[in-house]
Amino acid sequence: MPSSSRPGSPSAVPGAEERAGERTDTTLVTKFDPAEDEGQDLQAILTVLSGSEAGTVHRLDRSEHVIGRDDSADIILGDAGLSRRHASVNRTVHGTFLRDLGSTNGTFVNAEAVRHAHELADGDRIQMGQGTVLRFSLQDRLEQEAAERLYEMTVRDPLTRLYNRRYLDERLRSEFAYAKRHEHDLCVLMVDVDHFKFINDTHGHAAGDEVLRHVARGLEKIVRAEDLVARYGGEEFIILARGIDPNGGLAFAERIRVYLGGLAIAYMSGTLSITVSVGVAHTDGSAFRQASAVVAAADAALYRAKANGRNRVELADETTQIPSMRPGPRVSTLSEGTLDMGSGTSAVRRRPPSRAATQPLVVPPRFEDDDA
Repeated sequence: MPSSSRPGSPSAVPGAEERAGERTDTTLVTKFDPAEDEGQDLQAILTVLSGSEAGTVHRLDRSEHVIGRDDSADIILGDAGLSRRHASVNRTVHGTFLRDLGSTNGTFVNAEAVRHAHELADGDRIQMGQGTVLRFSLQDRLEQEAAERLYEMTVRDPLTRLYNRRYLDERLRSEFAYAKRHEHDLCVLMVDVDHFKFINDTHGHAAGDEVLRHVARGLEKIVRAEDLVARYGGEEFIILARGIDPNGGLAFAERIRVYLGGLAIAYMSGTLSITVSVGVAHTDGSAFRQASAVVAAADAALYRAKANGRNRVELADETTQIPSMRPGPRVSTLSEGTLDMGSGTSAVRRRPPSRAATQPLVVPPRFEDDDA
């Protein structure tokens, strides 16, 4: 009997049967059902085209969304030119409307100031703050998913799936500005896997990749929902923790050190165990002039932890400057230990302190392949 196929199912092109001793390719025939595409509801979307959150996609799935830089806003944008509650987008049965909430610098749609409720149309551009531009659009499910996937590709590290350096730099500037404006605590924790080069050299780069993935998952489990975890580069990770004072930052870093040190990383026929060193820098925005200086202070504290034996937590003083410009930050040591890697055959003992460890700290250039 001839074979039959139901609508929408693949079938072979007639005449493509395999002949004896010959190899042939077949083309699958499918049927497209336009009713499925037409039946999809369009979703209102705001996409950030420029500004600190460029690329972010926001679904307008509620009756009202407030845009601003305050924590209470539904769509939080780190633009210093925005008011705390700058504007709102309201969805009704009659359409989607944008309102300015008495902002200092105003709200504009296609370069025209919004003075009353302005009905948004597909493709409208909304300008606000110092340089934030958003696009309003109506998208179906496939368009939404494609936009979200594209955004994730631009802000995520492909190996660990943590946020990447680009996204970290944007958020760091935003968090630093918030801490400075409101005199709130902000801690930057820099986490580094000890002896990572040894892992790569002994077990191979695939083992190193597996270690990085486990560290990333471990960090995501132990941090708070409001914290940001990102891969800084190589085997280094950064955590931005808002609202934590220096003592809290030390305690947080110590929990991270202990938790990651207890991981049993299955690889091949054995397990790998690691230790990490953590450098902590704190600011309320009053001591550091630039966000990058806080990271430099955390990096200096991390380097001191490495020089003093690894597997430890150290805190940089708020007055710490760029590492190469001063002897080193004042530090607080919590604990230290040893590193054991492999399945019983690859033990690494902590190296004895070198002469450099007793000298004023000068941070050399750091590369991903350094034996840190």
